[in-house]
Amino acid sequence: MILLQKKEGKRWLVSILHAIALLIVTLIYLRLPFTLNDEVALIEVTSGVKNILFGKQIKPPKDSLAFINVAWEKQLIPKYDNNGFPIGYIDITNRKSLGKLVWAFNKMSKPYKFLVIDIRFYLESEDDSLLSNELKKVKNCLVSYHKDANHKPEYPIFDAPLGLSDMLGQMQDDMILKYHIIQNDSLKTTPLLMYEQIHKDTIVRGSLFDELNGNVIFDSFIMDHPVRPYDLFVKKKYPYYQLSDLMSIPDDILLDIVNDYFQDRIIMIGDFENTDIHKTIYGPMPGPIILLNAYLCLKNSYNKVSIFFILFLFVFFTIISYKALTVKDPVTRFLERKFPNKNSVLQFFMDVTFYLGYFGFVSVLSYFLFNIHLTILFLSFYMSFLEKGLFFLYKRKLKKLKTS
Repeated sequence: MILLQKKEGKRWLVSILHAIALLIVTLIYLRLPFTLNDEVALIEVTSGVKNILFGKQIKPPKDSLAFINVAWEKQLIPKYDNNGFPIGYIDITNRKSLGKLVWAFNKMSKPYKFLVIDIRFYLESEDDSLLSNELKKVKNCLVSYHKDANHKPEYPIFDAPLGLSDMLGQMQDDMILKYHIIQNDSLKTTPLLMYEQIHKDTIVRGSLFDELNGNVIFDSFIMDHPVRPYDLFVKKKYPYYQLSDLMSIPDDILLDIVNDYFQDRIIMIGDFENTDIHKTIYGPMPGPIILLNAYLCLKNSYNKVSIFFILFLFVFFTIISYKALTVKDPVTRFLERKFPNKNSVLQFFMDVTFYLGYFGFVSVLSYFLFNIHLTILFLSFYMSFLEKGLFFLYKRKLKKLKTS
C-alpha cells in the first residue's frame, strides 16, 4: 500500500512538472505573431457561438462612437512616370473636403473624445494647404502611417500626430486574426497610442510580457470584434456619415452639427466601403473598424494575462499530464473494451481524437471565461506521441520482468 502511494505521489509530481512545461510553451506560443491555420475554424465557431448566438459581447454605447466614410469623396491629381512626365491621373481622397472637416472639428466648443484619420497621405495635391494647417492644430488625433515593402515606416506628407495602422494577416487567405500592438519591436500602433492618450497610461515593455494599466498583457492577441459592419449598415447602431454629405452643408450649419453630434465621441474617418476591406473571422471588415476593435480589446483587457488564467491552464495541463502518465487510465480502459481488436494506427487516431476534444474544450472554456483563444490543438499530437512512447516503455518493462 505504501509503495502504491509512493508511485502515485511520484506520478502526480511528474504531472505537475510536465504541466509547468506545457504552461511555459503555451504562454510563449500565444505571444507569437501567428496562429496555426488549423485553429482558425475553432476560433470562428467559438466566437460566433459566444458573441452572435449568445450575445455575450460587450458593445460600446451608441453615443460613444461616430464614423465618417471618405470612399466616394475623391479628387484627381496628375500621375507622373519615373522621369517626371505626366502619364494620366490618379484619384485620392478630396483634400479640400478633409481640410474643411478637420477645420470644423478644431472649432468645436465641446470637443470630441478622439479622432482617427485612417487615410494614406503620400501624394501631394494643390488643395493641401487647409488640411496641412488644420492638422498642425488638431488635438487628441492620430493620422495613419504604414510600412513599405521593406517593413520600414513610410510617413505621410503632413506634419501631424501619427500612429502605425498596419495589420499583419494570417498565412492563409490573408486573414486578419491576431493584432500586434507593437511592431518592428518599437513601433507603437494606432490602437495602442489611442489607449495611451485616452486613458493617460503608457505601456511598459518586458522580456516576455508587457504591462498596461497595471496588468500583464499579450502584445499579440487574437482580436475580438465588438463593432462589426452589421452594427453600422444593418442595425445602424452608431452614427455613420458620408463625407460628401457633410461637405454639402454650409459652414455655419456644419459647425452646429459637429458640435451637437460629435462631442465626446471617438470618431473614425476612413474608407468603409471600397478598398480598405480585410478578411476576419466575422467576414469582410473595414480597416478603421479593425483599428477601433483593437483599441476596444485593450480597453476591455481582453489580452490580460491574469493569475486566474495561469491557474486555469495549470489545472487542466496537470490533469491531462496525469492521464498521459497513467498507462491504464480509465479512458484507455474504456476504449480497449469498446475496440478490443484495434491496430496501432487506429489506437493513435483515437488518442489524437481524444486529445483534440480535450484541448478544444479547454480552448472554448478559456474564451468564455477569459476572452482568450488558446489555439493549443497542436498539443494533441505531442500528447499522443508522449502517451504512445510511455506505453511502449511500459510494455518493454513488463516483457523484461517476465523473462527475468
